[in-house]
Amino acid sequence: MRDANLKSNSLANVVIALWAVILLIAFFTNRGDDVGRIGSLLGNLGGDRIFGYGIFDSFVGALVASLIAASWFGLGSLITKFVIASRSAHHSHVLELAIKTAVGAAAWSMIWFFLGIFGLYNGISAIIALIFGFVTTLLGLRRLREAKDESRVPERANILDRAMLLLIAVPLVLAFVAGLAPPTAKDTLLYHFAVPKAFIAQGSNAFVEGNIASYLALGTEMHTVWAMLLGSLFSQRAAEAAGGAVVWFFFPILLTAIFGFAREIGVERRWALIAVLMFASVPTVYHVAASAYIDIALALFITLAIYSLTRWWQTLEGGWLIFVAIFLGVSLSAKLTTLFVVAAFALLVLLRARDSPTARLPGSVATAFMTPGRIIAGGFRALILAGLIASPWYLRTWAETGSPVFPFYMSIWPGEAAGWDIERSNLFQTMNAQYGGAVKSPLDYLAAPWNLSVNAQPELASHFDGVLGVAFLIGLPVLVFVRWRTKISDEGARVPIKIGAGVAGIMFLFWLFSSQQLRYLLPILPILAISIAAAATRIAERGTPLYTASKYALSIAGIAGIVVSAAWFLQKAPVRVVLGGETRDQYLARNIDYYPYYQWLNTETEPNAKVWLINMRRDTYNLDRPYFSDYLFEDWTLRKMVWDARSVEELKAQAALMNVQYILTRHDVLLDYARSPIIDEQRPRPENEAKLKFAKAFLLDPARTIKADKKFSLVKVF
Repeated sequence: MRDANLKSNSLANVVIALWAVILLIAFFTNRGDDVGRIGSLLGNLGGDRIFGYGIFDSFVGALVASLIAASWFGLGSLITKFVIASRSAHHSHVLELAIKTAVGAAAWSMIWFFLGIFGLYNGISAIIALIFGFVTTLLGLRRLREAKDESRVPERANILDRAMLLLIAVPLVLAFVAGLAPPTAKDTLLYHFAVPKAFIAQGSNAFVEGNIASYLALGTEMHTVWAMLLGSLFSQRAAEAAGGAVVWFFFPILLTAIFGFAREIGVERRWALIAVLMFASVPTVYHVAASAYIDIALALFITLAIYSLTRWWQTLEGGWLIFVAIFLGVSLSAKLTTLFVVAAFALLVLLRARDSPTARLPGSVATAFMTPGRIIAGGFRALILAGLIASPWYLRTWAETGSPVFPFYMSIWPGEAAGWDIERSNLFQTMNAQYGGAVKSPLDYLAAPWNLSVNAQPELASHFDGVLGVAFLIGLPVLVFVRWRTKISDEGARVPIKIGAGVAGIMFLFWLFSSQQLRYLLPILPILAISIAAAATRIAERGTPLYTASKYALSIAGIAGIVVSAAWFLQKAPVRVVLGGETRDQYLARNIDYYPYYQWLNTETEPNAKVWLINMRRDTYNLDRPYFSDYLFEDWTLRKMVWDARSVEELKAQAALMNVQYILTRHDVLLDYARSPIIDEQRPRPENEAKLKFAKAFLLDPARTIKADKKFSLVKVF
């Protein structure tokens, strides 16, 4: 029997090793634009100066973010004190720390929502909140010192474990440095930073005119508001650094949660670190953490919600349902796609009731049972509570527009706000459906795991707009093999793997048949990494080649992902601007090709001069002048005006009525007949050419041009 197992494991070892080699070769074949240029990108780090006064702005921003993160822990420690939930047999204080911090972050998000409702976005509110957070942090640290040691004996870290920690630290540190730099990512300039900046300017979270993103649930951005308010007491650059750093803090908290979750279900230290590495090394994870995107915060809350559900599944304690409600509620406060997770949890609640028709209450006498009805009622109460926690954001939008899910699904639930309509809502859904390819065959759906892992590219919707790496595609066969060959008898490990796989599978199916944007998959990656690590830990013959092959294959795949992240870091080269050797304007001009036009507008025009932005990524964050810009479909108004106008003079007259003094346009695509959105394919070519000629004469009029190049043009209206 032993010989048969060894032979089986040896064969599996060969398969895993060969599979890893094939994947890595295929992966690097598609990395010519980043890893292939890494030698030349190293030159971006150089410059005349390395250090300057700007380092103090970065230091203040990092300090502010650290104090806010500490306040999360303080308030979370206070709240969790009142939630009664038993510890597992292998309780991890590392995981407990992550839970308390995440609960505190959820609470502070809600606090800052209501401060915005009452118009209290100011420095005084920020300081008072920080003082309160500091007091709760001191109390939380006191309770932490009084806590008992973990129930299991920690394993001694050897040199390989330390090497693994070093690898994990690389993307963590790179993302931290990039997070302190001025933002350049599209969605950050569109709303993650632009909306908090506007909220602070108006002193409240009232809807921002012209920015449809202000109608979204912005729970994570509330921390950015707090950080920017505190940082601005020192300088605007410090406020910017604080905003990026505070969102970055969700990254190490999530890595802590992954490690603690894995350890609590019996995963050995080495494999727990591999699980952390699998997630940390995903290039898109680095990009999200470095860009103040909200997806890692969402992944943290969903991972902890899954953990809480597994604890409830095992104990049926109401306290764990409270945690489920908190974490799902704050997830809904960040992104509407959490509804897919809620649907998965509802199904699992029903399965729990089906599997346990007579589940005994923990700590009760043998005659006290939880009936299926009580299990279902308890589980669904938690889901309803999650909705109530998130409801202030959606009620706010509902009251203003007539739809709680505005600006989405307007064909199902109509809503109304200036600058948006049902036609654009439907176009938005169509645009999201183009991720992963505009037209998908059954083969495309079947090949999605391979394409995600090997062919994915950043900034390309047809290629998932991100890079996953091959670690998970290497690990999944290990999970399947071990699940098939080895019966996991330990309920503490079996239940989390079963629940995690269920939630991940449901979310993947929703993702597969909706918007295949890679960032939307990040919330399921932590539980997949934990499940792979848990399965690999239970390989019967730990000294066999299978155990060694899977360990090293996953580690090498992690290194491959880190190399891609390092290349992206070198492309932006934020070190000098963070250390002060490069000015903010120099850094942005180097990384954003249109930024010199914003510089001119910010310095050479009157403060009340209004600008019409056309196809400028709707970057309102870097523009310090009043503006008009269509949301997402940024040539919407121009296209209508062009087709309504009968002459260039009439087009100019319509622009004058908009009370804009300048028009800044990206014209390379807009005025290219083969690619222009102005072209109406239902009309004859001569008519299209005439309209395109109108647009060119309007946007590239030499007599009114202030600044122009092959891509952009800035003209004065009158």
